[in-house]
Amino acid sequence: MALVQPVAPVRARGGIRRALARNLEPWLLVAPVVVLFVVFFYGPLLYALYISLTEWNGGLTTPKWIGLDNYWKLTGDPKFQKAFWNTIYYTLLTVLPSMGFGLAVALLLNRQGSRLINAYRFVYYLPVITATAVMSVVWRFIYLPTGGLLNSILIRLGGEPVLWLLDPDLAMPSLAVTSIWRHAGFCMVIFLAGLQAISDTYYEAAKIDGANSWQLFRHVTWPLLSPTTFFVLVTSIIGSFQVFDSVRVMTRGGPVDSTNVIVYNIFENAFETFAMGYGSAIAFVLFLMIMFMTLVQFKVLGGRVHYE
Repeated sequence: MALVQPVAPVRARGGIRRALARNLEPWLLVAPVVVLFVVFFYGPLLYALYISLTEWNGGLTTPKWIGLDNYWKLTGDPKFQKAFWNTIYYTLLTVLPSMGFGLAVALLLNRQGSRLINAYRFVYYLPVITATAVMSVVWRFIYLPTGGLLNSILIRLGGEPVLWLLDPDLAMPSLAVTSIWRHAGFCMVIFLAGLQAISDTYYEAAKIDGANSWQLFRHVTWPLLSPTTFFVLVTSIIGSFQVFDSVRVMTRGGPVDSTNVIVYNIFENAFETFAMGYGSAIAFVLFLMIMFMTLVQFKVLGGRVHYE
């Protein structure tokens, strides 16, 4: 007598396999991105954290575990403290002027009716897409003590040449001018996008009430632009704490460490003196500083942002 195979369990197993396949398919689709993210982000990040707890010269010897000694060393390192205050100084010199200049240009370019508006937008944004190293080389020639553009203009006007990048008091402000010139284009584009997102009905209602140009900006544009302003502020401060290329090309941290910022201090320790462990410790301290400042900004300023 032939045996009859049960059908229901087979169908049940097939349904389970199809359900598993449906649930597994999304994970298979995102798996390559997740693997790449883990390998090239979290992997190096965890390895750098391990290196920061060791004494290592970058490959010639085996890392020696020393715990938190690198972090304790930072508290008494005058060069790191100098780099920290230089970074704060650079941030104060660059962030608000870049935002102010970018906002002013955005307000001008937001006006309609000129055929050259798009050309002006491109010109102001061009420094942003220019390589920082190339830009820094150009500005270094502008600041040359002899034959530089600025000193040539001063001499023609009857003045004396200035040691822009060789004077400890002028080197950081000179770098700040370069950064403002470059970063203002980024601020301009973001502010311009924010301005164009504001509905004309707000301005029309305010004009009916008799508001002038300043009142339109003060009571309409500025409050409605607060999300954009907050975004630009946060990203600008983060970027100012990560400045490196222009310092490397134009001053190499000098003169007498007057432009030595935190990221350049990391570079010096990790790749010039081969103190990889100490350099990694500085990098993680910088990460904590940026995270702390960002959280403070969200706590203090986040509640004052007006979203539509």
